[in-house]
Amino acid sequence: MPRSSPPPPTAARPARPVTAEQGFLRAWAALVPAALGVVYFLWRAPDVDLPRLQLAGTAAAAKEVYDGHAPAFRDALVAHMVWVACGAAALLLVFQIGHHAYSGLRGRQVSYWAMIATFAGAVFGLVENGLLVGALRVRGPVDDWPFATATALETVKWPLLGASTVIGARVWATTVSRAGRGMRRKPGDPEPAPAPDTDGADADDGATTGAPHPQHPADAPRVVPPWPVADADGRIWPTGVAHAHTEPGTESAHWHYQSTTAPGRQHAKLGFCVSGGGIRSATVTLGALQALRRSLREARYLVSVSGGGYTAGAMQLALDDTLTSRDAFAPGSPEEDHLRRHSKYVADGTGQWMVALGVLLRGLLASLFLLAAATGTIGLVLSWAYHHVPVTDLTQLAEPGIRFCAHCTTTPARPSFRDPAVWTVAYALVAAAGLWLLWLAVYVWDRADQAALWLARAFQAFVVLTLALTAVVFVLPLLAWSAVYLQTRHQVSRPDATVGAGLTVLVTYFAALVGTLWRRRKTVRTGLSKVMDAVRGRSGLTRAVPNSLLQYLTVWVVLVLLAAVFLLLLGWATATGWAWPLWMQICVPAVLLFIGSLLDQTWMSLHPFYRRRLASAFAVRREVLPGTGGTQVARPYDFATETTTLSEYGARKPDFPQVIFAAAGNLSGSERTPPGRRAVSYTLSHDYVGGPDVGYACTACLEQRSKRHIARDLTVQSAVAISGAAFASAMGAQARAFQVLFALSNARLGSWLPNPGALAEQWNAPRWPAPPAPLIRRLPYLLREVFGRYPMDDRLLLVTDGGHYENLGLVELLRQGVRTAVCIDASGDSPPFATTLAQAIALAQEELGITITLHEPTTLVPGSGDPLQPPSVLSALNSRLSRTLVITGDITYPQDLVIDGERGNRGTLIVARATLTKDLPYELLSYAAAHPVFPHDSTSDQWFDHRQFDAYQTLGRCLGKRVQELLDEAEAS
Repeated sequence: MPRSSPPPPTAARPARPVTAEQGFLRAWAALVPAALGVVYFLWRAPDVDLPRLQLAGTAAAAKEVYDGHAPAFRDALVAHMVWVACGAAALLLVFQIGHHAYSGLRGRQVSYWAMIATFAGAVFGLVENGLLVGALRVRGPVDDWPFATATALETVKWPLLGASTVIGARVWATTVSRAGRGMRRKPGDPEPAPAPDTDGADADDGATTGAPHPQHPADAPRVVPPWPVADADGRIWPTGVAHAHTEPGTESAHWHYQSTTAPGRQHAKLGFCVSGGGIRSATVTLGALQALRRSLREARYLVSVSGGGYTAGAMQLALDDTLTSRDAFAPGSPEEDHLRRHSKYVADGTGQWMVALGVLLRGLLASLFLLAAATGTIGLVLSWAYHHVPVTDLTQLAEPGIRFCAHCTTTPARPSFRDPAVWTVAYALVAAAGLWLLWLAVYVWDRADQAALWLARAFQAFVVLTLALTAVVFVLPLLAWSAVYLQTRHQVSRPDATVGAGLTVLVTYFAALVGTLWRRRKTVRTGLSKVMDAVRGRSGLTRAVPNSLLQYLTVWVVLVLLAAVFLLLLGWATATGWAWPLWMQICVPAVLLFIGSLLDQTWMSLHPFYRRRLASAFAVRREVLPGTGGTQVARPYDFATETTTLSEYGARKPDFPQVIFAAAGNLSGSERTPPGRRAVSYTLSHDYVGGPDVGYACTACLEQRSKRHIARDLTVQSAVAISGAAFASAMGAQARAFQVLFALSNARLGSWLPNPGALAEQWNAPRWPAPPAPLIRRLPYLLREVFGRYPMDDRLLLVTDGGHYENLGLVELLRQGVRTAVCIDASGDSPPFATTLAQAIALAQEELGITITLHEPTTLVPGSGDPLQPPSVLSALNSRLSRTLVITGDITYPQDLVIDGERGNRGTLIVARATLTKDLPYELLSYAAAHPVFPHDSTSDQWFDHRQFDAYQTLGRCLGKRVQELLDEAEAS
């Protein structure tokens, strides 16, 4: 049953055993063993080629290394043992204190596995060095096995300790940062007021207490955590916060969880939802709401998705102290006229098109440059690693790879693999297979046995270890050799490489344009095909299909090309990095660090451009020009000087419903979403943002606490743009190939917004362990979009088009609990059935337990209506006619609604669908006859001319009039 969540209980989470001061001191103390180990190694270790001895593999090869210098090598091995032991002790201490600093599931899990890897790497290093010290003490012939074993252990040791060191550095820096922040301010300190700024308020990013925001009710919770779930290992998230989402023993607990709406929202008699569909839906919604203005003024909620939000947001911003809901966007008003003149809002004219194409190219260059710099930096680190610890010797690749000789034909020899290293990979694979068989036997015998769980984890660890060893021993060396081989084989010069990089950018740019623009449907009935269609009884409607196959193939080809280019770049950097000029070895990581840490990834995407273009058409308000005798104009908002914060500009206006912008929060994994969906409800309104799966956060508090770049996305115009972010790097169940291309090319919409579930811990937990809100969305967020990683406990969520969750807004409207739900469906489904409506009904049953029974739904099917006369001439149009524009249905809630003291679990659904009927106005039928795709123009067609605008607005008015008649009949009865 839809209900408002009560405030969370005040039970505090258990106190952490480590304070901020203790964490800060322990983090610095953890460096002491590492420093002592380094000092001891530099003091006691002679200058000998120790890695070469450790990787010798045979007694004969080792003899060539240490011949005549055995005592010096023994001393170096002992010093190396001390260094490894001290370094491992330091890492273990860092991970131990990091376990307290990281409160999320992923952070603690990484610390746990890093501790195991550190311990194993240290043991392998000590045993390896002990074997070599013992072998060097033998006077006389020595067997090969100590040296072969040492090589095998060295092959495993360095990947383990290398990865642990990188993770440890990150954990240490995070611990010191959070503990230092916790020491600077105490939990009882008042929260600082945000600094005045036209772009948004800078707030303390880690505050947990302080005076509530003046627009937030004192008795309402600032944050409501999501309902808890368990991951694959049984860990619960969120933890440490109280949940008041259901009563003990409730059988339909899931429905209770999903029906939880924002605090303070009450059940209502009437609510509206308007569907997505870009400018098509916006114009239909405009006409429908104009005809429904009387009922709209009595409604409690207006839920909008994508294109429907264009109009809902426009009406919200048009209302002020002088303009009421009775007049805003009325027929013939300055606002309506402005919108009609700017219906090609994306770009209208050569100048705007050049700007749009330039913005796309800028984002593409920024994305590819950052990814190339990251790839080069990783290759540089790997190159030095292979140079100092040649598990597979790549030294011979550096000289030909760095020359770029256009006349050199000598290709490098294929790298030779050390036999002990090869056998190490084989033994790891055999161990993994053995653990799998053992786990299978234990699991079949007793599934509840704790041993089965430990065996499963051990198997996973060995699989990861085997893959890592395979990459270190085989894959990366072969990749480095392949890059240099192709370079020398084809005599690639520096100009050739530059041209290749430029062509890669151009091809990717072309594919981004294809993916974003090439979706317009067209009717292919021409010439003789018209006659053949008439003979076969086919209609033009069934032939109006997008060119999806060629588009899909183009995207895949470009993705394969980009993958090849980045792999070759990684291989070339791995082969040559240690031989780069010093300035280049400094500049590549420095540029990556500087730009990657300062560049907000969302602001380099198409999101800011899309938001500005939408606002230029829809975000206006009426003004009377002074000295003109009352001349009225619609003036666009100046967002450079006026930030339309959700809490203020999105507040409910008199005689107008509360606007709820329905978007989608993208999640990966199956903890929250079933396979194939990958998105949950994420709404934005003046009181709260979030949804039942991610929790709810007070909008005003969030605006106050968020940094500038993120706060600017907590505005009305940003909510409109985010709710309409149709093409993005995460699109629910849509094709993954397009999502990857949009991420790589920066041709993506949507924004990273705060995760209310993580805020519950930030705002309610002790200060220092809670992660602060990010200042900007840095490079890691772009990488998450590329690889599709959206964990449920991350601090930010990628929020995109509400249609990626549910494109009508009907489920969100029903979640609020309304007795009469009016749905304006301009989603543009391909006939015959209203697929989007069917999906919404199924989702309402699945998540809310709400049953909807439609009355005569087949009357919406094209072809069900009475034909126009004469049928021989109008057959093509007759096949597109439905019997009715509007159908009704019965809503049955799982529990009673409470409205004005009356209880009941029954309601009425009214669905108005953008289709054609014979009783539509003559001018509309004439337009439909001349345009076979109407009223199903593709959502990607965002360039409406005045004829399209008028046709869809007229259709919307017809829908609204019919719905108003039904509402009047219901009120009269």
